[in-house]
Amino acid sequence: MNEQQKEPGDDRNGAVHADLSGASAHFRFRTERLKVASFEFASTCNFNLGGVFHKSLGVIDVSTTGLGIQTESSLEAKPGTLLTDFRFEHRGKTLWSGTARIANIRTGNPNCYGVQFLGPVLNLHALRFNDEILENRVGSALHTMSDFETLPNSWRARCLDLFLLLVEVRRALEAAEAMDQLGSWREPSNSFRLCEAMFLKTWPRFKQLIEKQEIETLDLSPSQVELGLTFAQRLFMLEYEGCEFPHRAYFKPQGYAGDYRMMELAQAANLEGESLFQRFVHYYAQHTSLGRTIKGRAEVALEAAKQLVDSGRPVRILSLACGPAVELRRLLATYPRFEHKVEIILVDQDESALGSCLAELNQVIGLRGDNPPIEIKCLHFSLRQLLAPKRGAERELIQEEIHGVDLIYSMGLFDYLLQPLARRTVARLASYLNPGGRLLVGNLMRVPDSSWQIEFATAWHLIYRIEEEMHDLASAVEGAAKTGVTIDETGHCLFLDVVRTGHSVCDA
Repeated sequence: MNEQQKEPGDDRNGAVHADLSGASAHFRFRTERLKVASFEFASTCNFNLGGVFHKSLGVIDVSTTGLGIQTESSLEAKPGTLLTDFRFEHRGKTLWSGTARIANIRTGNPNCYGVQFLGPVLNLHALRFNDEILENRVGSALHTMSDFETLPNSWRARCLDLFLLLVEVRRALEAAEAMDQLGSWREPSNSFRLCEAMFLKTWPRFKQLIEKQEIETLDLSPSQVELGLTFAQRLFMLEYEGCEFPHRAYFKPQGYAGDYRMMELAQAANLEGESLFQRFVHYYAQHTSLGRTIKGRAEVALEAAKQLVDSGRPVRILSLACGPAVELRRLLATYPRFEHKVEIILVDQDESALGSCLAELNQVIGLRGDNPPIEIKCLHFSLRQLLAPKRGAERELIQEEIHGVDLIYSMGLFDYLLQPLARRTVARLASYLNPGGRLLVGNLMRVPDSSWQIEFATAWHLIYRIEEEMHDLASAVEGAAKTGVTIDETGHCLFLDVVRTGHSVCDA
């Protein structure tokens, strides 16, 4: 048998045409129609109808063979009526001209007319290209680029210096990869060593440029700041594409920067990335001043939890906006022996954070080799639900699970709360404490070598506070035996430290 011949039933024969099916609902096929509402600018048409010239009538959709017109008053025409000197215009340009005819009419308020072109078809791809690419994207970019000229030359030049330094780092690390034919750079300790060496070599220059940008940015007007953010982000994200930490900060897959995955990356033992440059960016994020503070503030929460567990009694710990709760993983992994029950309550508005956090904590408990009296509860609550729970299940959960806690801590949430809301939140959290219970609220301070970059390069905006503002957060707290402000070991995170006395205020 010839190799090209196939036996009946051979699956290479293709489908049986008698068994093929058509549409299941929309049986009449129509060519693609573009809704003009999706364009940046409206489309219009002009034509001669029975000696009367109609100008600038609104177009509602367009296809290769015709378009739809919308009018308030009737055209006094019927299907088949010719429209001469017909011109379809978009953005002031005539995209089709010739003779057309009315194909169908739908009367009402407004009236709609389907018009068929009698002549060449319209090139929809060209229409899309002109509207979406040339006018919207490139036109908008050209306009914005001209606006960039209002930024100080020195400010823009320094952005370019930072960008070019980042480019040189990438090229150097790509060269290092090419030299390493065995790919040994992928081994975690090797990539860490290489990234550390590159950071130590380049950080002084990065730091110098960023600190100068921080100072000059203070002199920009509000409109210049907005332009500067756009300028810097368009520039730096060219290099940060594919680097998970800055990519998540900029694109905010969970809806906000600083999500649980970013906090996990900031405290990860191994560098992540498919290239040495991506791992360098991860190392860089961990070792700038605020990157080190993310780890440093976790030490404060960890030490507070250890002190509480050392008290020799059952305790309840609540982590608000828990994220990955790396500090609790370390507590459960390293504490020698739990003599009394420890109840851990994780509260976060991100369901993914709770799921990941719970899985990691359970894994740590499973690896201990003993059976510690640890109970973990998760509450998928937003801040609004915590402050103003609805009657019913929300209030019941607050009363049952959150009232009567020995330690409440939050390390990143207040970086996003304005002062009035932050003050109200502190007062409510303090009311949930047991007598003698402790509230720890962390808030980052602005740091010249870090804050500018995370704002202007990756659109990660935080509310920084100073010591006086932290003290003010406790002004509405009732029954505080002691209120103080401490600072983490890096010197860049302030902690409001409140200890309750008397009875908790059960007013949820």
